[in-house]
Amino acid sequence: MVAALASGRARWLAETVPALQAEGVWLVGSLGSGRDDEWSDVDIVVVGGERVLGETLLTLEMPDNGPVDGGYVGAMYDVGPLPLWVDWYWWPSGAPLPRESRLLAGAGTAGSLDLSETLELVGRGLPGPAPDPDVFALAMLPLAAKHVARGDLAKAAAMASMLNAPSDVGVGAGLSVVLSRVEGHQAASDAVRRYLDVVRAVAGPGPWKC
Repeated sequence: MVAALASGRARWLAETVPALQAEGVWLVGSLGSGRDDEWSDVDIVVVGGERVLGETLLTLEMPDNGPVDGGYVGAMYDVGPLPLWVDWYWWPSGAPLPRESRLLAGAGTAGSLDLSETLELVGRGLPGPAPDPDVFALAMLPLAAKHVARGDLAKAAAMASMLNAPSDVGVGAGLSVVLSRVEGHQAASDAVRRYLDVVRAVAGPGPWKC
């Protein structure tokens, strides 16, 4: 199942990147720098292009996560059998790009600052409305769970706390409680449940102790 996530990610990129009309399409984050593993999400920068998300399970728009005159949307995709999270950054033409970026299509030159530093340099977008709490929980749950799979329980616990997970149970069990509170968004909820099941199988029962 974990190998299927990595292959689904590769398939999604192979299908998506050629369809983007942009000056440049870049991978940033762990995939851009070559530090990725089978749990890595996709962080993609689209320079001077239109917003084309394709078919998603859910989306989370947070303009202040992206550059001014650009934008940011997080999106969950069903790549079968597990969901894939993609951080989309729409980047204004002419703005410097983060270092450790990998060009996938088009042209351009990576800059000298990391993603966070580059966003501070070019300026972040204005904060938008608070996200729907159920959508936010579904977006964050797989991101927290992947830290469980990697053995970084402290980072997973910090994210679980942000989601108001109970602290008197294992972090994995806490994430399952958060999922049980989500209302609606059935397709995304089912995909996240599969993700948590796979992480539990990989990490063992310890983080799920009640």
